[in-house]
This record gives sequence, C-alpha cells and structure tokens, in this order.
Amino acid sequence: MTTHDTVPGIEERLRAALAARAELVRPEDLEPLTPVVELRPRWQSPWVLLATAAAVLLVLGIVFQGVSGGPRSDEIAPKPDEQLQLPPDVGRDWKADDQSEPARLDLDGDGTKEKVEFLAEPTDERDGRTRVQTTLSSTGEEAFGLVELGTTIGINALDPIDADSDGDQELVLYTTDLDGGPGAPFEPVVLDLRDGLLVRAVPDDPELLASGDVAVPGSETEYYDRVHLQTFGVDGATLVSTRSVNAFARAAGGMTVLRPESYVVDTYEWTLDDQGVLRPGEPGCLVQVPEATTPCESDSADDLPYVTTESTDTIGVGEQVALEDGGLGYRARVEDQGGPTLVVDGPGAEGSVYGLNVPEPRVHVVSPGYLVGNDAASVLVTSGSDPGAMEVVVQTADQAGLVRLRPVGEIALGSGSTADGRAYRSWLTGAGVLVTAVAGDDGSWDAWQWVRVGDTEIAPLPWGTICFDDVEDPTSGRAC
Repeated sequence: MTTHDTVPGIEERLRAALAARAELVRPEDLEPLTPVVELRPRWQSPWVLLATAAAVLLVLGIVFQGVSGGPRSDEIAPKPDEQLQLPPDVGRDWKADDQSEPARLDLDGDGTKEKVEFLAEPTDERDGRTRVQTTLSSTGEEAFGLVELGTTIGINALDPIDADSDGDQELVLYTTDLDGGPGAPFEPVVLDLRDGLLVRAVPDDPELLASGDVAVPGSETEYYDRVHLQTFGVDGATLVSTRSVNAFARAAGGMTVLRPESYVVDTYEWTLDDQGVLRPGEPGCLVQVPEATTPCESDSADDLPYVTTESTDTIGVGEQVALEDGGLGYRARVEDQGGPTLVVDGPGAEGSVYGLNVPEPRVHVVSPGYLVGNDAASVLVTSGSDPGAMEVVVQTADQAGLVRLRPVGEIALGSGSTADGRAYRSWLTGAGVLVTAVAGDDGSWDAWQWVRVGDTEIAPLPWGTICFDDVEDPTSGRAC
C-alpha cells in the first residue's frame, strides 16, 4: 500500500484482503487507570520472560521489526521481582469501523458473556492499532488491550476457545497482510484476560501456528522456494492448525504454487499453559482434499504430479490447425518461407510469423497455455528427427508479434542426458502443461513443471517423484 492510494482505493483493498482471509479460515491519552501490579513469581522458565515481554508490547501497541534495528520482544523483558508500571490507557475516543462486529464470550468465567468491542485508531491508511475493550460482568470493571492486526477495517473474532481448560474463554482475532499477495501467511491473535488486561498469548512455535504458504527456511533459489501449506481454525473450543507434511515449490513472486489437489497434513491442537504460552500437542494426521479433510489411512500420500498424459497430435509444413487453447480462438500453420515458418492467426495476432529453428518442426495441436494465461497465443514446437529439440513460441504482451521463451534454471528442456549421466525427457501434457522428468538413481523420476519467470523466460519447478514402467509412455506413471 502506498501513500498515493486514494481512501476508497485503500478501503477496497482492505476489504478484499479481509474477505480473502476469511475464506481461508475454517469453521470458522489518556489517563492512567490501572495501578502498579506485582509480577507473578514464576521465573524458572525462559518462556515467562517471553510471555511477559509480549504482554508489555501488546499493551503499548508497539510492533518491533527486526530490520529496523530496534529491540526484540525477548530482549526487553523485566527482571524478576521488579514492578511493571502499566502504560496510560489509550484509544478510549476511537470509533469502531462499520464493518467490525463486537464479539461475545465469557472472558471471566462467570457464565455470562461479555461484549467485546474493537475500536480503530484513526490513520490515513486504516492500518493502525485496534483497542479491544469490554466491561467484565463479574466485577463491572473495564478490561482492554491493544493489538495491531494489519488493518482496522472489518475486525471480527473467530469462535472463542478455552485453551487452558479453566472455564473462561479466550478471544481469537487474526492478522491480515495486505501487501503479501495470494497465500501470504497470517496468524491468529489469542487474547487472554490477565490482571484486568487482555494480553496476547505467545505461541511456542509461531511459524507452526500460521495460515497460508509458509516458506521453508533455506529453500530459496533464483526461481523458486518451497512452502508448507498451512491453516488454522477453531474446532469446538479448541484452536487447531494443520501443516502439509511435504513442502511444495512456489515460483519467485509467489503467483504459482505446485499444490496437489490432495495432500497429507499434520494436525495440532493448541493449549495455553500457566505461563501464557500456546503450545502444540502431538501431531495427528489428515488428508486435505478439495473443500474438506478426510482421515489418514496407512497408505495415504500426496497426489502424484499430474504428468501422466501427453499431447502427441502435431502438424508440419503445409498444414494448419485450430489450436486447442481453451477457446481463445487461435490458429496455427507452418509455411515454407525460405525455411519453415510458424504463422499464427487470432486475437491480436493476424498473420504473426516466427522462423522456426528446429529440424523437421512439428507444431503441437494443444497449446502450452499454462505459460501465458488466458489472453495470448502459445505454441510448442518439437522436432520430427531430434528428440532433444524443443521450443516454446508465444505472443508478446503487446501483441506485436511472436517470441521464443528461453529455458533457464536447473535442468534442460527437451530430451537427453544430464552432465552426470541421468536421462531426462520433456513433454506437453494433455492439459497444456510443459513438464520434464529426470531419472533418479533408484528407478524413480523427478518431475518438474515449467513456468513463466519473465517476459521471455521459463524455468522448471520441482513437482514431486513418480515412477514409470516406460518414461516414453507417461500414461504408465505410478506411485513408486
């Protein structure tokens, strides 16, 4: 978000981001009012320092970024037996956003639900702090906390939890990363009532308690990294999360993740200990399928890479064809214009030509549409005499003509042997996906999918392992 955004534009982005996050979540100054409080004498564990520091940060409404050079929350914890001077009460005059809904839950365990309101700090970009406040039914006293959630628009709580099984309930909010793009991680914010304050509970493993595409540390390459697919939610009165057992390739820029339709996940139930730390239980197992999960079985596994079909219909010199391009309406023909030449007709490409560089060129009837999206022509050209020759030709973004996409990355496009003697073979699937399989030492094959990584470049992303009875016949693909 930039300072050049108009207010309506900001609100539109905020609301769109919140709506997207909501879909991912399943089942779902001015006067000091609080006196000095003695710290509780539980200092045997380092987690107490972390939890206390987090409480201080929450009430102050401060976010420390590592790149800023400021202190981290675990560096400013008070020492044992010191008194903590609580900060001034802030935000009483803030107003709730019209898209925010008060939460109702039993914070103090007396059997009566409190009404919790969310007041927005006024800022130009609607990304300030949120004051969380209520009046306790058991005492009539006010309790409050300050959180930063990434936005102050549309603050809505998930179902409450009782993570410490003490009879009262904890409030569950969640953060929003407006600039992170599709799959950007976000996390729950669990607030527990302690000494009249709503204090954020610190996760023992914050990375595990997140939702979205969570990068594997150290996995980044020039063209991709690997991510775990994660979710969190509330089941009954329990905070639960899932994490894919395997990590999947994500193209640089984050727009493409090689996510199977079905994959195995570890599941965790989170509990709150006496020190205010959220801790995961022992992992369980589920299979994530579209729109649901199913119990694991002994042979549960991720879907195989979708490489078990092959486009084999082609045309040569003097022939033409209506490309199978998802209804875009392009036609291709190969002419002899002093050499074999590809000619493409269709939207923005009437008579566009490209001189082919492979011997005995064969143009595939199926377009490699995954490399261009839904608004441009794309053609795969192979050779009738050289199995190692292959090129992808696409319409330029400005529809000024046709251009070859240059392969870059870890493996070659085509067929042959790698520098260390491993066989590889590339083909176009029936769905228009360009893939390459590279032989392993144990008879298995590593599958790679080619994706667009620049205006005129494509790179392979690792897709998984598969076995073939005969790699020349992709339909023989099977689990190893």
